[in-house]
Amino acid sequence: MNKLFLVCLILISSPFSVMSQETKVQITENVSITFSDKPLIRDFQGISIQHFLRLADSTANFIASKTNLEKSGGMTADVLEAAQKQNEFWEQAQQGFIAQLGSDATVLSSEMKEISGKKVLHFVVNAMRNGKKVEFTIYLFFDGIYTVNIIHQKRTEDASVQAKNKFFSSLQIIGK
Repeated sequence: MNKLFLVCLILISSPFSVMSQETKVQITENVSITFSDKPLIRDFQGISIQHFLRLADSTANFIASKTNLEKSGGMTADVLEAAQKQNEFWEQAQQGFIAQLGSDATVLSSEMKEISGKKVLHFVVNAMRNGKKVEFTIYLFFDGIYTVNIIHQKRTEDASVQAKNKFFSSLQIIGK
């Protein structure tokens, strides 16, 4: 009887153990983040690589991407490091990101943070997607020749704030 109970318990609980598996992703040599499940990987000709996870209930998307600015625009790490010292650079970086979201995108908040000695632009934007208002929370920063974007896309009001906070708090940046 005890063996039968144990077998039933294993059979019932095993689907839950494989449903969701946290996955740590190394974005660059110095940057990693943990997704709540295994993300899809999109490689755009080696210039940009995106890790993408849509929750099963479609309430939110989680995205971590890097773009090689040396390959895409001929920028060097030295030029990028010097540029980051100028406020205008960060304003232009934010405006460039927002332009990709469309002309109806509205900035709700914007601030500079420091994470592990690295300047990080943190901003929140509303935009329309397929007739629905979507909220984007973005961490944008630079690591050598890469621009790194950590994004939470809130697709419905039911999106978990706890899941969003856990995603952003799992961001690890090594060195400066």
